[in-house]
Amino acid sequence: MTHDAPPDPKAHMGLPLPNSKLAIWLFLVTEIMFFTALIGTYAILRHGTPSASPGFKWPSPQDVHLEEWIGALNTFVLIASSLTVVLAHYAATKHDFKKAKLYVAVTLALGVVFLGVKAYEYNSKFQHDILPGRIGEQVEVKLTDDAMLDKVGLRDKQYRQIGIQYVDRVAKQLDEIEKGGASPETKEAVAKLKKEMPGDVATATPALTAAQVGTRVNKIIEEADKKGDHVHLSPAIPFGNLWASCYFAMTGFHALHVFGGLVVFVIILLRRLGPQQIGMLELTGLYWHFVDIVWIFLFPFLYLV
Repeated sequence: MTHDAPPDPKAHMGLPLPNSKLAIWLFLVTEIMFFTALIGTYAILRHGTPSASPGFKWPSPQDVHLEEWIGALNTFVLIASSLTVVLAHYAATKHDFKKAKLYVAVTLALGVVFLGVKAYEYNSKFQHDILPGRIGEQVEVKLTDDAMLDKVGLRDKQYRQIGIQYVDRVAKQLDEIEKGGASPETKEAVAKLKKEMPGDVATATPALTAAQVGTRVNKIIEEADKKGDHVHLSPAIPFGNLWASCYFAMTGFHALHVFGGLVVFVIILLRRLGPQQIGMLELTGLYWHFVDIVWIFLFPFLYLV
């Protein structure tokens, strides 16, 4: 009686990992390239801008109303969520699915907290009008070096059209503030600034340059904030529009990835967690760690440097 020869293991060799894990790693490689491009572009723009004078300085976190402690809090939240998703997978491998589900719920809650904090920061940007295309790029600078004065003058010419649009936007905002419920001191400062600005900046020559308007606006905002009197005025921040574009692109895409992870955690919680979901939980954990690592790079770039 003949028997079939035992299968040769070498004839069935393959990658030493499941197809699902290979797929998630290939996906993460594409995501790494995507965020590397975003962060690398930000680094090039930030370090490629002139910094020889205050008028050419890249915005600091304080200039754009970024609080370091808020960024640090969100960093702690994400690191804690990475720990809980590891504990969830560990509990699932021990077939303690009740505890695993609890850890998944904690991870979901921490992710929601992260997005809530990010929404609070975004709301602050909208309140202060720190948005792409709405920030004034020029402020007054006092320089004695002739070469630097020439550079500032050339930059003012290049930003002339942007300056006209900025002054026009500020003029409309000043009208709204006068009609609103601002404090008497703020309204007085607003009225004084309005007197020095023309009614139609597109056809008239303003008594104040765009840089002077930006400096005055920043002063009004600063004094109003000290009194707790919020005014909706577009600030003037050199390279502010470039910074805002980078900020919303990087943190916005990261927030979308966090939201995507939360959707998967909700699906896991809605299903009956059993041995067949252990692999899914492991793959979701790998993705979540990637999201955490991306934020660890974003935090120092945006909040500390």
